[in-house]
Amino acid sequence: MDNSSLLVTIGTQVRTHRKALKLSQEKLADHSGLFRTYLSRIEGGLANPTVLALASLADALGVDIAVLLRKPE
Repeated sequence: MDNSSLLVTIGTQVRTHRKALKLSQEKLADHSGLFRTYLSRIEGGLANPTVLALASLADALGVDIAVLLRKPE
């Protein structure tokens, strides 16, 4: 998996889990301590989130961090 497809995978997983929880980007940003604009860039595959940002997102979404790195089935 190349870097750009990994970023798309992460973004897709974050968006999928956020929507499953019926959270807006604003609410998830609040819960994870990130800026909404940064979250939007992550979901769009345009930002390269740090491990700490991924951990915060995973915690806010109630999933293991590894889930965010897995290609959706």
